[in-house]
Amino acid sequence: MDDDLTRIGALLAPERSPSLVVTEQARRRLLEVAGRRRPSLPRLRGLPGRLIVAVGTAAGLVAAGFGFHAWETRPLYRPEPLAGQDGPAASFLLAAADGKARHSTSGRFWYVHTVRGTTSVVKSPRRPNVRYTVEVSRDAYELAGEGGGDDWDGDEIKVRPAGPSDKAEWTADWAPDASELGVEPPVEQELTPGTDEGAMFDIGVPEVAQLPADPSELRAWILNYATKFDHKRLHDPDLYLFVNAPIIITDLPVPDRLRIATYRILASLKNVRMVDATDAEGRRGRAVAMRQTSRDYGTIEWQLFIDPSTGRLTARQGVLVTPGRKNAGLRPGTRQYFELVKTADWSNASRQQLAPRWVWDKSWEPPEPPDE
Repeated sequence: MDDDLTRIGALLAPERSPSLVVTEQARRRLLEVAGRRRPSLPRLRGLPGRLIVAVGTAAGLVAAGFGFHAWETRPLYRPEPLAGQDGPAASFLLAAADGKARHSTSGRFWYVHTVRGTTSVVKSPRRPNVRYTVEVSRDAYELAGEGGGDDWDGDEIKVRPAGPSDKAEWTADWAPDASELGVEPPVEQELTPGTDEGAMFDIGVPEVAQLPADPSELRAWILNYATKFDHKRLHDPDLYLFVNAPIIITDLPVPDRLRIATYRILASLKNVRMVDATDAEGRRGRAVAMRQTSRDYGTIEWQLFIDPSTGRLTARQGVLVTPGRKNAGLRPGTRQYFELVKTADWSNASRQQLAPRWVWDKSWEPPEPPDE
């Protein structure tokens, strides 16, 4: 009897709130029990009174823990009408939405070919105390659709001087390549640095299937994804959307109505403006832009190059306005991060036709670049 009372007392003693893992396991067990037919439910009639108290206390702890978890992880953003913005940038983005609606496509595979790059200050491999600035880039390929998805990085890391004075120094070094300069290939995460808040927008197939096509609902979904780890409202949700939402336009195998919805979200953001700019391929054109300031990276202007007649996003880049602690060696006006979108479209071609040749033809070698 004393042993029974000791055990019951331990059950009734104050405890810490159950962890999320324990709570989730208990919730699943309760749901499994609740989902069975009634004859299989355990019968409490005839059990000792002390055991009934113990079972009730344990269930109460689970329910309390689950209730706290549900409150703590509740959505912070709910669908609401998009803000109406006037001005050239909003009109440009709405025109892009209409252009994509007119040129909507579908197919077996979503195929993406981009060139991703960063800019770095490097040391001369041959002359002491000499530094210059180079752009480092590499091709990237993504294929998603029937039979799953694949992605490949190009097999060549390309180096290009950032400006005329850099080209003179690079040429004096006999045009060293990436391995001689010791530069690393850019990674996707580097394309959005200094985003001080919100989760990296890196969603998988299950999340892609959940994306709503309604612009208001899509906006709330993206922001709730951004806050899913620390569960704190964003200080600047418009900046997060401007930097991350274009991934839906170029990278994800979603119906075109989601790309249209994304353009409408971008058109609703504050502090977006039109600029005339040059992309990493030297093409001059119109872009929409938003500035971001952080202690580490100073002020960077994020630019999206879009063809409004077709709704095609052709390039995005971060141009340095004023340096911060981590990019103090770069000149203002430097294209610190860039991505050229060579192709981002649906296709009915075969996997072999879409994959880079070196993936399926092991004997193939790229042609030698022409002499400059």
